Amino acid sequence: MFFSDKITLRTPAATVTAGFSAPGTPVDVEVFADAQSVYREEHYSALAAGRKVERTFVVHAEDYSGQMVVVHESKEYRVERAPAKGLGDVDLICSLLEA
Repeated sequence: MFFSDKITLRTPAATVTAGFSAPGTPVDVEVFADAQSVYREEHYSALAAGRKVERTFVVHAEDYSGQMVVVHESKEYRVERAPAKGLGDVDLICSLLEA
């Protein structure tokens, strides 16, 4: 793995005013990742659950803190699963967010 792709990990933010929540400015963190295609077993597992996974991104565990949105090449992805992959890496299995 080369970790030569730049991705943005996004955390949606909300502002609370007078008890009402409104969308705020999201918090973005740019990290290096290894963009990969989806493994066959992940593809079929996702289809069985009614979801379609599009991409997999491997990031260093210290760079990932639970963000649920990944931006790569101007596309937004939702993190469906984030299992640990070996020591020190996290595999972000993502589906394309609908616009």
